[in-house]
Amino acid sequence: MDIRRLARVDLNLLVSLQVLLEEQHVSRAAERLFITQSAMSKTLSRLRELFDDPLFTRSAHGMVPTPRAVELHGELESLLQQLNSLISYHEMDPSQFQGRFNITATDHFALPLIPSLMGRISDEAPGIQVRVSQDIESQYRDMVEGRVDLAVGGQRSDIEEDFIVETLCVTYPVFLLRHDHPLKELENPTWRDVMQYPEVSLKVFTPEGMRGSILRSRVHRYLKLSSISLETPDYLTALETLSRSDGIMFAPRLSLDFVKATGAISSIPLPGREGRDPVEVVLFYHKRTASSPVHSWMREQIKEVFAQQQERFKQRN
Repeated sequence: MDIRRLARVDLNLLVSLQVLLEEQHVSRAAERLFITQSAMSKTLSRLRELFDDPLFTRSAHGMVPTPRAVELHGELESLLQQLNSLISYHEMDPSQFQGRFNITATDHFALPLIPSLMGRISDEAPGIQVRVSQDIESQYRDMVEGRVDLAVGGQRSDIEEDFIVETLCVTYPVFLLRHDHPLKELENPTWRDVMQYPEVSLKVFTPEGMRGSILRSRVHRYLKLSSISLETPDYLTALETLSRSDGIMFAPRLSLDFVKATGAISSIPLPGREGRDPVEVVLFYHKRTASSPVHSWMREQIKEVFAQQQERFKQRN
């Protein structure tokens, strides 16, 4: 690419050439560009010099483009459309976007989010492909290096300063269990009652090792005394195990509507103060993507999904 040559080119000349090619008439082209006919004629002279070609010849029916002008017309329209998209960056039309969007979220948060989000994308931006990863261990590095676009999860204290955090909703922790579990017969189960039953633990296996739920870590001092009957990264496997055993699983309450789809899962609040401590669900992303139109559009969709879920919960309660 000859940068020095391009620097000498007035891009307005290309716009003028496009209008001349469309109108094939100097006066009409001048009217569209809000300049005088004389100015348009001078512009045509500059274009002829730039491309070393007459570009148009006169005939009884007006101006006829030369073969070089016809060739330019085919390339110029596409080029100007790309330039228009470039300078209209902040006016993105979601329906025209083509590309993949990478989200990090464990199943606790992906389950309430992704189905509704994909419905919105299907309606408004069908060219977007979504990839969901549970590798929260490397999500900061992946966002910095562009492999992940944003993450959804519980509020955490180790979010780095180059990241922007937005609250999506507030939920509360519960234990998931089968609908006829013995704990359901107790009016106010205590931690002693809960720890009589084995835990089904949802854990993500990463190259760095195995990582459990961030939410679960809040009550680790209790759960470390209980036995674990199953560790799995698969949500459906965990739910099916709960429906067939006396196991219990720690989860945010916002996922309850979705796990009930199995027809066999219910919940109880955590005993004592822990059951009343809210869990803040957040969206976080690297500041380099803050002004990106497609990222902004996607973040708005995610926020609306969680807002609607929280509103439905308030109406039921």
